[in-house]
Amino acid sequence: MFFYADLESIDVLRSGRSKALLLGSDFGYGNFGDVLQHVGTVSRLRETSVFDLVSIFALEAISRFVTADALRQIYKINALMFVASEPLNSEDRARLGLQQVLVVNNVAILHLYGGGFLNEMWGDFSLDVAERLLQKLPNATYVISGQQVAAGYSSRVAEHIATYKPLLVGVRDRDSLRNVKEHGVAAEFSFDDAVEQLLSLPRLFQVRRGAGVFVHLNSSGYTGNDAALLEMTRHLSLVAQRVGSSHSPVLFQAFQDGREEVIDSLETVKRLERAFPFASVQTTLLVEAILASPGKWPEVVLQGEFGYSCSYHVTMWLQLNGIPCWLRGSNSYYDQKRRSLGVEGDFESFLEALPRVDHGANLEARGHWLAKLDAVVEGADRARSSLEWEAASAEGRAFHFKGEPRFEARLGDCWRKVGQLLEEKESLRNDHASLFAEMQAKDKQLEERESIFDQKCVALQAAERERDELSLQLHSASERCESLVSQLEEVNAAAAEVTARYQRLFDDSLSAAERVSSLSVVQEYVRDRLVDIEERLLACNERLTEVGFDARRYRMQAEAEHDARVYHAAREHAASSLLREITASRSWRWTLPLRVVSRFARSGRFDAAGNVGLFEAVRQIGVRMPITQPMRSRLGRWLRRLRRH
Repeated sequence: MFFYADLESIDVLRSGRSKALLLGSDFGYGNFGDVLQHVGTVSRLRETSVFDLVSIFALEAISRFVTADALRQIYKINALMFVASEPLNSEDRARLGLQQVLVVNNVAILHLYGGGFLNEMWGDFSLDVAERLLQKLPNATYVISGQQVAAGYSSRVAEHIATYKPLLVGVRDRDSLRNVKEHGVAAEFSFDDAVEQLLSLPRLFQVRRGAGVFVHLNSSGYTGNDAALLEMTRHLSLVAQRVGSSHSPVLFQAFQDGREEVIDSLETVKRLERAFPFASVQTTLLVEAILASPGKWPEVVLQGEFGYSCSYHVTMWLQLNGIPCWLRGSNSYYDQKRRSLGVEGDFESFLEALPRVDHGANLEARGHWLAKLDAVVEGADRARSSLEWEAASAEGRAFHFKGEPRFEARLGDCWRKVGQLLEEKESLRNDHASLFAEMQAKDKQLEERESIFDQKCVALQAAERERDELSLQLHSASERCESLVSQLEEVNAAAAEVTARYQRLFDDSLSAAERVSSLSVVQEYVRDRLVDIEERLLACNERLTEVGFDARRYRMQAEAEHDARVYHAAREHAASSLLREITASRSWRWTLPLRVVSRFARSGRFDAAGNVGLFEAVRQIGVRMPITQPMRSRLGRWLRRLRRH
């Protein structure tokens, strides 16, 4: 978060005097109740301490018509800081007369004063600001007072309290007390931080009970009344019947705020048009009255028999002055406010009884609480706790005064954004058409690749079969080689045996000469046999060489077929992965109906295999339909006549 302040506030923040930081419901948006709670807290601390008082507003709440210096004087505070979630650029800082706050010296106390902001709508922002400050102020005294805590937000509040440990926790209504105690928080009933200011309003307004009526209307979004305007007009009609339509009611304007989303009394009267039943009103600008310089406005007498209000603090103010007042409640936020102020039942019952609410017990409890608060403030440690921040860059977001830009300007920006979005939509539509055409091309490529893949699979299967045949031929050639080698060995053995036999015959039966002559004959015979054997052996060697060449050729062919099979298997795996990616993609699923219709228009079949035609598709649908078997059989016989053969 980033904090900014005017030059005089910067001097106060840098000074060595002890300071109290005030953070609560009033962020500068000009709500009657929030302003009262803020002013009440400032007044109490100024009476009971010597601290320099530093209030925190939202940067977005700066008005074009009120300067930071004027706000300090109006609220009677020493310094005013503006908080923002984004840095402010240098040009806007100069235009507003603000500087970034880099140091706040000697913070003694942080007071989270009251309001109805501890709920899901506003609680996170306020607690985030408080927590960012408390993280840098470990020694500062921390107190919480006058809070309304929604049931659904009480766990977040309890977590905050457990972490940052305030010395005193006060809530303004019994529902809030129960909500936080259920989460283990040691809280007390403090009543409302605006009570003292409400009780001092007679210096500005003399509220008397008499003929007439007090009216406050609010149909802003957070009230829930926007959806109940018809009921509001019915109630106002009952008010007019009670006091007379010619009477001029006192109309309280509780917001002094230029934002168009704030729809208080005057804005709601405009919305109601002729459904507002009074021709004239006595309008009272409450915020302007309580923040004006003393004596600027004369004392005003306000008179009415009862009040009809959409404001918690307007209702409490009238009740404290003895005026019965009915508070509208159109959501749980306002229902809790109604219970805290003792407003029960519907408006018709209220008109019959006009009950008064006694806040005596609440005021007594408030007195005890203020005594405890004064003691804590008096005992606050004057230790030198300081806040420091890093300087932000000169670049930052653009600044707009509160209530700006107006609705027309924002509407113009919205229309420009709509135009840009329409252009983007048209561009996206063109991109979609381009992608669809590309997707169709990819589908065609996929079908071609599927066809090529199928052809490759067939070729791979043929190569595998050829490889198996070559392996069988190689095995047969190897067996034949082994057989020839065995035959050669048998021939060599037979030749050796014949030679030995003849040698023995020569040695046993022939003389030496005869042996010599016979030996020549035998040698000639053996030579012939050897020549014959060598020729046979040469033929076997040639055959063996041929078989070896064949075996080598078969082996190389088998290896080539194996490599081809591995290559095709890898191609098959890659194609399968691509096919799975394509079929798993969103565009494949989205275009399934289009492909089915296209395939049927082209081939008369719904599936890629060509097995499911119109008859088969109807048959499959019929199997799943809950119809009787005889009816299914009759439908089947009738459809078979339409079956295409």
